[in-house]
Amino acid sequence: MAPSFSEEAQQCFGALLHASGIGLAFLDKELRFRFVSTALMTLSGLPGSAYEGRTAGEVWPGLTKELTPLLQRALAGEQVSGARVSGQPGFSSNTHVRHFRVTVLPASSGGLRSGVGLMMEDETERVEREQALRESEERLRGLVAVSCDGYFLHDAGIVLDVSPALANLFGSPAEEMVGQPLARWVAPESREAVQRAVSRQVESPYELTGLRADGKRLFLEVLGRLVEFCGRSVRMTAVWDISARKASEEAAARADTFREQLLGVVGHDLRTPLYAIQLSAGALQRGGGLSETQARQVTHVSTAARRMERMIHELLDFTRARLAGGIPVRPAPLTLDKLLERVVEEFQASHPARLLVSRSEGDLRGSWDESRLGQLLDNLVGNAVQHSPEDTPVEVKAVGAPDGITLTVRNEGPPVPLEERATLFEPFKRGKRASGDGLGLGLYIARQIVVAHGGRISVESGVGLGTRFIVWLPRHAPGS
Repeated sequence: MAPSFSEEAQQCFGALLHASGIGLAFLDKELRFRFVSTALMTLSGLPGSAYEGRTAGEVWPGLTKELTPLLQRALAGEQVSGARVSGQPGFSSNTHVRHFRVTVLPASSGGLRSGVGLMMEDETERVEREQALRESEERLRGLVAVSCDGYFLHDAGIVLDVSPALANLFGSPAEEMVGQPLARWVAPESREAVQRAVSRQVESPYELTGLRADGKRLFLEVLGRLVEFCGRSVRMTAVWDISARKASEEAAARADTFREQLLGVVGHDLRTPLYAIQLSAGALQRGGGLSETQARQVTHVSTAARRMERMIHELLDFTRARLAGGIPVRPAPLTLDKLLERVVEEFQASHPARLLVSRSEGDLRGSWDESRLGQLLDNLVGNAVQHSPEDTPVEVKAVGAPDGITLTVRNEGPPVPLEERATLFEPFKRGKRASGDGLGLGLYIARQIVVAHGGRISVESGVGLGTRFIVWLPRHAPGS
């Protein structure tokens, strides 16, 4: 026999009373507790005596602000279902915020409003899980935002979602991009490559040309991965705008081309006529028969030609150092004292009024580029002669040690100002006392030669000490 309606109601009410996690209570017209279920006592951690004759605000002070309006609405005859109430209830020492799902029903007796029925379910764990998930998503979005210039999701080439940053990059609202074919935002020359990458599910970065809404092209680098989106597997693609990098690379390529052209002009087109000038001046000097004025003029031409030749060599070395990352050297067995003697003798012959002193100590054998070390000594000795009084000596010294060779070139000229020492070996840097002879590349090239041999160069200068350049070279240059 089927149970009567009253029996069904009693069974339903009994099930609610004993339902785990769902608390029931009845409050009178003054919103004082008259009945509290065991589940509600368990949920709150308070015994039944704590509720007797007390209002919800007195028992749960931390929930009063949100709960009381709901109770008053039910007392006025309105049914409130599934409202969320959050706060620090105050019914335990735990001050942690809790979240409750609340249903409030008006109660009547004999046709008169007698109070309200209250049903509460603790949803704290679920709400905190949802909040943690939202925070995790926000962190992920933030991470993507700082790691790339934007991203989008697509399925079979149809855009599903676009980050605000990427929409801004393409100059189009995100909502207008969603639902559009991916090819619309790819330049024609890149569409085949994109289609091939998508079909093969390429997961390594590649470059393409994108199209903005205004038709402007963008140079992009993209990286795609399969991700889950709305229950299906789609492709997420991170995008980096490399337009600035491409422009910089093109500018660098143009500069390299220009430097190569300049190197060709300096290395051939200028040296050839200069060589003819030097041959002609030499022939005139050797042939004799010139007047004193003519001889002096020819000497000036010859001297100017040698200066120009030196400048061309410096420009070539400077360009090679910048293009190739350093000056090339070809090490071979060499005894350094012989090279030192030759350089000093040449300077002594061209500067007979100056006193040049050379000294050698220890084993000076090793493997170096003789031509480049001769250029190094020529630059350092020439610098010392130029920047010191004519009545003072220039000292050149080479000392051999087990780990390498130390070369020093010293003059007794005025000390180098401290502010100039930091840039002394930089290209085109010339001190305040420098003459107009040269491009300011001598010491720069000297350092490049030392570095190419695996060595180091420094300068010491002070009142009463003069100026001393110190070069240390390993016995065997790299590549020897």
